[in-house]
Amino acid sequence: MITARLQIILFIASLFTFILIINMIRKYNLELKYSLLWLFFCIVNVLLAAFSGISISAAKFLSIKEPVNAIFLLSFVFQFFLIFSLTLTISRLSSKLSQLTQDVGILKNEVNEIKGIVYERKNL
Repeated sequence: MITARLQIILFIASLFTFILIINMIRKYNLELKYSLLWLFFCIVNVLLAAFSGISISAAKFLSIKEPVNAIFLLSFVFQFFLIFSLTLTISRLSSKLSQLTQDVGILKNEVNEIKGIVYERKNL
């Protein structure tokens, strides 16, 4: 069984995190597409804190003795999903940065060629 103290701490922490994320989205410090997983996690934590029966059922389903351990397991699983999502985002951005760097290099080369042609025409 989850103690009332743990439920209150989990509820307050989840609610605080939810408000913090919403505030960061509102102030444009965090993009919505990157914060959706966090918002989902906060909502799940609020539900787990408010209704202890959910965590007890999850613990029974996962064959875990204590519901608190089920909450920790679900938190670790969430963290792995979050890390994987961020890794995908970093990989995509790295690829785009490489492409952008190559495009800028090509454009610089073309500008230098045009400057050389213009300089040669002025000297004639």
